[in-house]
Amino acid sequence: MDKFRKGKSNFATTLVTGIGTGTSETITLNSTAGLPTDTEIVLTFNRVTSSGVVNPTSLVERIRGKISGSTLTAYTRGVDNTTEQAHSAGTVVEYIWNGDDLNDLIDGILVEHNQDGTHNLISFNAPEGFLLNGKIVPSVTSGNLTVALKGLDGNDPSATNPIYIRIGDTVHSITSALSVTKNAGTNWCNAGSTELATKEIDYFVYLGYNATDGVVIGFSRIPYATEYSQFSTTSTDEKYCAISTITNAAAGDDYVVIGRFAATLSAGAGYTWSVPTFTSVNLIQRPIFTTRKLSYTPVGSAGGSMTFNIDTVPRATYQMIYNRVFLDIDVVGTTGGSANADLRVSVPVVGEFNSFGTGYCKSGTYGAIITQTNSNSNSNFMQTFKSDFSAWNIGSGIEIYISANVTIA
Repeated sequence: MDKFRKGKSNFATTLVTGIGTGTSETITLNSTAGLPTDTEIVLTFNRVTSSGVVNPTSLVERIRGKISGSTLTAYTRGVDNTTEQAHSAGTVVEYIWNGDDLNDLIDGILVEHNQDGTHNLISFNAPEGFLLNGKIVPSVTSGNLTVALKGLDGNDPSATNPIYIRIGDTVHSITSALSVTKNAGTNWCNAGSTELATKEIDYFVYLGYNATDGVVIGFSRIPYATEYSQFSTTSTDEKYCAISTITNAAAGDDYVVIGRFAATLSAGAGYTWSVPTFTSVNLIQRPIFTTRKLSYTPVGSAGGSMTFNIDTVPRATYQMIYNRVFLDIDVVGTTGGSANADLRVSVPVVGEFNSFGTGYCKSGTYGAIITQTNSNSNSNFMQTFKSDFSAWNIGSGIEIYISANVTIA
């Protein structure tokens, strides 16, 4: 059915032949001059007699259909609360503006408009994760981090300032304030670890949904989750997601990434938050699944009774791309204890066991190395071996250069 139907002012004609009830009748008009053919039209039958006498409303019928030549085709009988009935040849047929025309027109407009005439953005079916009339606003007060969702005007969402988000195949409207706050004093997402404390970290902002809690907001270090079950519920775990409401969270609840922001957690028991001055580089207002190339502080260790202390770090960077972390590490340190072939450098995530990398070293002389996460279990360090698996020299000036691609465990 056409919601938007054209008409013609002062149109009147008559039926060529009589019609009975039902949809098998051929409705032929003596004239169709000026009637639209590109939309349906509602015509009024038997409102008046051929001499202009007004008939009782019980004798009037309105029929909606499409004009083709001199006939009304693909029609629907008895519209606009009229009664389907037979009409004889010569019955007067008119175009008269009616309630159905107006109501259908308004219904069609309201599909994409609010009552004040503004566009109802829910009709714009954006890809998953893209906000309509929304933005991420991170802030820190007294060392506590809040991540809020605001309208593009900077105000909280409301019935008159809604934000829309597609999660799965459903477009949800957010019409009230939505935020999550994580206070200082906790090693959130392991961001206060030796490797990451005081280092700027990229966090991914998520919106999730379940029928009881509605739309919820959260942030996490990992960019690849699509369901609640992929997050850790341990607040100090690197895969933890700080979510506004988890009262009724279930494993299969859908989540989408809506953007990314940078923040830093301090070292020590204080674990206070700070955020930089935000730019289009460190605050991303769209779905994104990669961090920037970020720095961290590697920690040395070794197998057996050997020790390895890192003295200088010319370079230690990582970049998370979906569920993988690309590492670029250059450290110089001192070994001690009993010589061993297994020298270790920590990384900023727990990697799946047997994720391999390559590089080179200086332990007396330069040579190639083979590096891997722990061969028996997931770990947050790279085991580094000389290519001939000989023991590392004991002393200072041990240099290790690692390039690795690690799957997040």
